[in-house]
Amino acid sequence: MPENCDVLIVGGGPAGLAAGEAAAKQGVRTLILERQHEIGYPIHTSGGTWVSDMQALNIPRALYHPINKVVFVSPQREVPLSYLPAVACVVDVRGLYQHLAARAIAAGASLRVRHTVEQTLLEDGRVCGVTAKNHAGERISQRSAVTVDASGFSRHVGVRTGMGKAFHRYGFGAEYDMYAPYYPQDELYLIMGSRFAPRGYAWAFPHGDGRVRLGVGVIHPDCDDDARIYLDSIIRDVPQLTEKFKDASPIEFHTGLFPSEGPLERFSRDGLLLAGDAGGHGSTLVGEGIRFAIYSGQMAGSVAAEAVKAGNTSAAFLGRFDKQWRARFGRDMDISYMINKRIANYSDEKWDDALDLMKRLTPSQMAQALRGDFSTGLVMGVLARNPGLIATSGKKFLDMMLERINTPAVQMVER
Repeated sequence: MPENCDVLIVGGGPAGLAAGEAAAKQGVRTLILERQHEIGYPIHTSGGTWVSDMQALNIPRALYHPINKVVFVSPQREVPLSYLPAVACVVDVRGLYQHLAARAIAAGASLRVRHTVEQTLLEDGRVCGVTAKNHAGERISQRSAVTVDASGFSRHVGVRTGMGKAFHRYGFGAEYDMYAPYYPQDELYLIMGSRFAPRGYAWAFPHGDGRVRLGVGVIHPDCDDDARIYLDSIIRDVPQLTEKFKDASPIEFHTGLFPSEGPLERFSRDGLLLAGDAGGHGSTLVGEGIRFAIYSGQMAGSVAAEAVKAGNTSAAFLGRFDKQWRARFGRDMDISYMINKRIANYSDEKWDDALDLMKRLTPSQMAQALRGDFSTGLVMGVLARNPGLIATSGKKFLDMMLERINTPAVQMVER
């Protein structure tokens, strides 16, 4: 363990590993501390994402499984959507994380597993490192010019340094990773309704070789239900899945927490950046985090290295990360959060109505909306095909969306 480093990263998830690679590529001394025994374990995510992003991030094709058919299910409706070529995919979570770790190490970063951060070091209000317990149970101090908190939902450093409180609204998910010999490996299911997942949704995500992640996620404190209670009944209660899961059995059990409050007000202060879930950088629309964590980590690592090389680790300099992230993702994340708060309160009848609307959209429009790319073209294209959407969804709600897209389209809707 080096006595000092330039960039210290707390957390060896996708944000931390991407930050480590980005910082090390600029030639600064970079150290990543991960509290678990190994990278990519335990698994806390279902791994659903998008082929285009995996390609943009140079993720090997062997680490993601493409999906050609996406099926939405509500209590009384079903909407199948076909995609050739595939646009959605499910990643090999452990394999992806370890691939990102290898990239960070190859770039020059050092990685230490089984190192648990305990306290944050402060000098004159500036974060200058952490104390931690290492794999041998020894307490150590690790100083750094810039610290990146990529510790996920817990936000160990951010909470202790006044960068927001612990998350109050969050998604709680539980899933089985099952061997299901009769499940079609090119079909993904998203299931809505109070019988299946109140204030949330259920999913079936195949990822190759007969394996399927079957899960349930609910939002707390919107409801108090435990997602684990619904998990065992999904196959029985969703008729579309019963035959597909014939003779299936779990091989792994996963749980996870996902912040559902939108991004934090700020991600930087003197000597500190927050990246990934620690900054609320995932999409609350469907609880998607992996690709956003990697993008966020890359930005944070690059800005941290630039600050070190400039000899300026002030909040003003590190605030470049805030500006870069908000310029790229801020608008879509605001809209995603707004939609999430609205649909979290849907009744079963409302979900049936929502699927009736989905039937009137093109597969491309549905994929773009689900991905969270809320461009003017998407919104106006949907409205052009569905003028009744204004009355169905509410004029005020649509105005808020269009205002965030920052176009004169609000006046077009009014006419």
